[in-house]
Amino acid sequence: MRNLFIHPPLSPLCMEKAYMLINTRQGKMRIASSKLKEFKEVIEIHEVYGRFDIVAEVETKNNTELKAFIQNKVQIIEGIRNTEVLLVSDIEEESEEEEKK
Repeated sequence: MRNLFIHPPLSPLCMEKAYMLINTRQGKMRIASSKLKEFKEVIEIHEVYGRFDIVAEVETKNNTELKAFIQNKVQIIEGIRNTEVLLVSDIEEESEEEEKK
């Protein structure tokens, strides 16, 4: 397993954060990881063992950019078989509001 820190995060004021769980074709994990490293939206990559081959932390300005990034950049990379996207939710803000009630 390798951890690759790629790009600094975007400004926390305007971003959509997600984790991409990526399956690659046999023998294509390193090729896919190398290509993902090129994108400014990819903050961090981990090559992992288990159900998925790669976990990538991704940030974009909004959902529209996230969708375009996944469809137009990630899913066309040679060797990527499929992806699952987990959108990050700010639970802390919700918890603080509940405590005030």
